[in-house]
Amino acid sequence: MRWVVETARAVLDGRLPAAEGAAAVDLQHEQLADLLRRDRELVTRRECESVATTLRLLAEQVGDAAPTGPDGEGHRRLAASVGRLAVVLR
Repeated sequence: MRWVVETARAVLDGRLPAAEGAAAVDLQHEQLADLLRRDRELVTRRECESVATTLRLLAEQVGDAAPTGPDGEGHRRLAASVGRLAVVLR
């Protein structure tokens, strides 16, 4: 999950274009979701909730940082993808 968090933060910091971050997370989503489902069974509920909260907050920040109009599409895609990963942990 560190990779997803760092990708979202890089977009927020302007170090990575949002469209590239969204594409990278989208490509890894299936693999990450399966790993998260397995991890959820191996770690405590508290740990899962903590990571899910971090991902949800990052998704909100990325979504809030999205420019209006078509320029914000990458931000919105990244926010949705990170948000879906947070749901997997709940």
